[in-house]
Amino acid sequence: MTYTPTEQTNIELTRRLFDLLNDRELAEVTKLVAPTMIRHDLSGAHPGVTGESVADFLGEVLRGAPDLRFEVDDIFGGDDRVAVRLRLEGTHLGPILGRAPTGKRVSVNQVNLYRFYDGKVAETWQMTDLTGFFHQIGR
Repeated sequence: MTYTPTEQTNIELTRRLFDLLNDRELAEVTKLVAPTMIRHDLSGAHPGVTGESVADFLGEVLRGAPDLRFEVDDIFGGDDRVAVRLRLEGTHLGPILGRAPTGKRVSVNQVNLYRFYDGKVAETWQMTDLTGFFHQIGR
């Protein structure tokens, strides 16, 4: 895809990111993320994730819930930003956030804001409903 810095292009790139995550194509995901990306984890669950470590972070999450799906409920953009409201749905089969696997199905809400620069995710702000996740796994 040729990058044209428009709101619609950034929305399409964001949708592509989630499609790639659902297809487990982490190498392709990292191509959409700037190596210098800054991730602001507003819930404080996974601080310190950068563009260079995003594949490791996502791999850890996917090992914890191998069937995890990212379902976009709302998406819109303005200038160089895209906002997404999504649900993460899967089965807790491996350690997540230091919690031992429970085998329970979970559906967790998340709100993300992405800033794009030169066709890549340059910065993110992410808020995950951790209270809901912990409640669902019974911990």
